[in-house]
This record gives sequence, structure tokens and C-alpha cells, in this order.
Amino acid sequence: MRETASIKLCAVIPVYRHENTVKAVAESVVAKGIHVFLIDDGNTAEAKNVLNGIANEVPETTLISYSKNGGKGFAVAEGLKAAHNAGYTHALQIDADGQHDLNAIDFFWKAARKHNENLISAFPQYDESVPKARLQGRKVTNFWVAVETLSRDIPDSMCGFRVYPLDTVVPVLKKIRDFRMGFDIEILVRLKWAGVKMNFYPIKVNYPENGISNFRVFKDNVAISWMHTKLCCGMIIRLPILIGRKIKKNG
Repeated sequence: MRETASIKLCAVIPVYRHENTVKAVAESVVAKGIHVFLIDDGNTAEAKNVLNGIANEVPETTLISYSKNGGKGFAVAEGLKAAHNAGYTHALQIDADGQHDLNAIDFFWKAARKHNENLISAFPQYDESVPKARLQGRKVTNFWVAVETLSRDIPDSMCGFRVYPLDTVVPVLKKIRDFRMGFDIEILVRLKWAGVKMNFYPIKVNYPENGISNFRVFKDNVAISWMHTKLCCGMIIRLPILIGRKIKKNG
């Protein structure tokens, strides 16, 4: 556990079909003095055995298992709530497939201490391994996020490497509607609506060769499109508040 006078940091790692890569991620995080919550999101019995072994072998690791797959957002949300209930004030969300540069953890932890009431998020710096379709999809989503928040304050809404201030974030989880791949997007929009300040910093992202993707091309794209439709409607309802904040910020 990383701790200062008022901040206690842990990590939340959602795991679904990445049981073979998550151990290295967990070990790297624990080596930095950070307790890890592994969230088993309805993996197979064989994968659950692997995760149980990791929890037993890697110190400062707590495994929370679910029998059915609820989606990445479900796993992250349950991990954040568990961390909050355990007394942590901040939680670092990390993907289990090893695509994020874990050397960035120290910098993000320092940023969280400096801006302890803000959400600290990464925006990705890709190498040649990134699928081109992913890049185009991110551009479309980031455009709609700018519309939904009436701002360009969120340069990337899909990167799963973030430090959440739990006292602020946990109550907002009750308003989330997409607990699958749209979660990372929706939680940022709703936090922005709630007036939460955010800091974004670059992180190197590599897509591992032969890596496993849990993104369901048709179902998740449809779900994310529907989510954006609902968020746009929510923006219209909140329009006077958002415009008022924008005027105050620019004035």
C-alpha cells in the first residue's frame, strides 16, 4: 500500500481471459508498494485456478471472483467499491494484458498526491503495434465526448490507466449504465458533469503480439453508440449548467 498523510493508494486490475499475462502486471505493481485487487470477471474454472495461484504467490494481492462475466466496467466498478470499503482513498486502474508502460506508475502516483481531489488519467502514445481501426474508433468517441461535455478537456476517454479519487467516484458509479466496454468513457463524462477536475498525462501503450482482445466488435460498438445517444440527451438536460461553467471558466 502506498500511503501519505491523507492518501492510500491501491490498484484495481480487471481480469477476463488474461490470466497468463496478469501475473507480471501484478508483480510489477506490488513491487512499487501498492496493494492489488484482482477482479476475476467470470473466468473459466481453469483460469480461476491460475488466478488463485497468483493471489497466493504474489504478496499484497486480493482476488475477488465472480461466477459470471459482467464486463470490464462491472469488474472495475466492483474493484473500486471493494477498495473504498477497505479504506483506500485512491485506486489505480490498470489493464491485465500488459499493454501499459508500468514505469509510469510512479509519475501518476506523484500526480495524484499533488492533485488529490482530481481524476488522474493517461492518454496513450501508441507505437506501430496499434490496430488502425482502434485509432479511428477513438477519434470518433473522443469527438462525441467533447460534444457531451461541451469541452475539449478530455483528450482521451478510453485509456484504462487512471487514478480515481474514491470518495468522489464511488457515488457516481450508481449512475453508470454501460458496465462493459463503454464504462471507461461514461465514467469520465459523468465525472465531468459532476464538476470533477481531471489531469491527463501521456503513457506509452503497446499492443502485445497475439494479444487477446475482449472487445466484441458488433455488440460493443452498438452498445457504445447507444450510450453516446443517452449521454447526448443527458448533456441537453444539463445544458444550462454546462454552459454556465464554461462561461465562468472563460470569464
